[in-house]
Amino acid sequence: MRYAGPAGVDLEKMAVPLENICSHCDYKGSPGCKEPECLVGFARRVLRYAVQKGLLDVPGASSLIPKGDFKHYYPEALVPALAETCRQCKECRDNHTPDCVVALVRSSVEFTVLSDNIPYPGSVFMYLARIKEQNSDLAALLAVELSKK
Repeated sequence: MRYAGPAGVDLEKMAVPLENICSHCDYKGSPGCKEPECLVGFARRVLRYAVQKGLLDVPGASSLIPKGDFKHYYPEALVPALAETCRQCKECRDNHTPDCVVALVRSSVEFTVLSDNIPYPGSVFMYLARIKEQNSDLAALLAVELSKK
C-alpha cells in the first residue's frame, strides 16, 4: 500500500520505521500480535486510515491510543520512527492538534519508551528539549538520528 498523505506529509516515510519495528517483534505472526492493543500497531492503523480517508486529522483519535501496551521496546529501534515524525511535522505551533496523524504516530511511539506523553510545543527543537527532560539518552539518540538526512 502506498502511503501518500495530504498537506505535503509523506506518510510512507513515516510507515517505514514502524514496519521495521514490527518486523523484529517477537509477536509478529503469532496469536499474541494484537494490532489494536499495540502502540506501534495503532500508529500503523492510523496511517492506513489517513490514506484511506485522505485526511491528516482524525478527531478524537488521541484518546484511542492503547496505553496498556507494556511490551519491551528498544529505544534504538524507535528513534527512526520518532525522527521521521519530526521531519514530517510542519511545525504548526498554535495550530497544532494532538489528533493530527503525525502527532498520533509520535505520541504512540513516545508511550513505548517514555513514562509521560510530551505535549508537543509545535517546534522540533523545543520537542527535543522536552524529551531531554524525561530521558536524556533518548534525546541524544534522537538528535543524532535527526542530523541524518
